[in-house]
Parts: sequence; C-alpha cells; structure tokens
Amino acid sequence: MPKYKILLADDHEMIREGIKMILKRNKDYEIVGEAVNGKEAIDQYKSLRPDLLIMDISMPVLNGMEASKEIIRTDSEAKIIILSMYDDEDYISQCIEYGIKGYVVKNESSKELDNAMKLVLEGCTYFSSRVQEVIVKKYTTIKTGQSKKETNFKLTTREKEIVKLIAEGMTSQIIADKLFISPRTVETHRANLMKKADVKNSIELVKKLEKLKVI
Repeated sequence: MPKYKILLADDHEMIREGIKMILKRNKDYEIVGEAVNGKEAIDQYKSLRPDLLIMDISMPVLNGMEASKEIIRTDSEAKIIILSMYDDEDYISQCIEYGIKGYVVKNESSKELDNAMKLVLEGCTYFSSRVQEVIVKKYTTIKTGQSKKETNFKLTTREKEIVKLIAEGMTSQIIADKLFISPRTVETHRANLMKKADVKNSIELVKKLEKLKVI
C-alpha cells in the first residue's frame, strides 16, 4: 500500500524535527517536503501534490493562513491541518471559513495530531480538544447574547398600538387617523421598530414580534 505523502510547513527547525519524530511512528506516512514560509509551502504543494499539509500560522514572507487560503483556492480538495501555538477564536473561525480541514494547538498531546491526520486523510475534519472548547465557548456566547437581546426586547405603549395596527394590514395614513397623529410620526415609529427588531420590512417586523410574543 502506497504511503501518504506529507508536507511540513514551519519556520522552526526544532518544531519540524519534533513533528517528524511523531510521524516516524507510523509507517503509512512519508515526509516529501519541508517549507519554512508560506510561499514555499504553496510552491511545494503545487510541485509535490502531498496528501496532507501540516501548516504553522506564524511564518515569514507569507503566513500560514494566507498560504492555506491560496492553496485551497487552487485545490478545493486540499487537506490542510493547522498546527499552531495560537488558540485564538478569530484564527480558528478564519480557518473554518477558508475550508481548512483540521486545527491542533501545539502544546496539546501528540495524540491530537495523530487523530487529526488520520481523520483528515479519511476525508473528515478534526479540531483538537482545546480548539473545540474555543468553538463551543464562542457559540455559547453568541447564543446567550442573542437570548438576552430577545428577552430584553421592550415596546412602549404607543409602539405596541402601532405594531398591532400594522399587523392588521393598515397603512400609515389609516393608523395616523386612528391614533390622531401624523403619518410622518407613524413612519418614524415604523422605522424605529424595524431598527430595534433588526428587520428590513413590516412583514418581517410583525413575524419577529409575534415570535418574541411581544404582540
């Protein structure tokens, strides 16, 4: 059975040597090239066509993120694992957005890299334990923020009156006549309500407020 061709991209020789020691434990892997910056990684990927590229983020000339983006742009099936000292959520989110298949933090156990390589080579994605913690924390923060925003959504008495009439399909002129205010005032309330609910039109406004049980 042919060995998997592995390309390493890291500007620190000590790191590359450490990765090679890990890979030598598995006879299915063959290191076909080593790059010390992002540009070299792109050039070697094009010439060697490895089955897997293990890429650092922080490198000279061109960083690993931009190099990965360029490689994936020319080869959407590229299998890349980021092996980095950074566990910043912005880096991780960007990797997911670019289509990078795996992300492992350098200070985690070598088992994480083993698992990542195995699964990514099989066509799966793999994010190490620490990376998953960051992803879950970010998702939870977003959901909590949305929940709080929805819970705190309040309407004034006048806004409730106007929304109910909008829901009944009344025009601004009819609403103005019913409430003894000017059509311009109704339009101002309508615009403020759409901004507050973060919607683009009256139909979305009514649906959103019904969902939140405000009306």
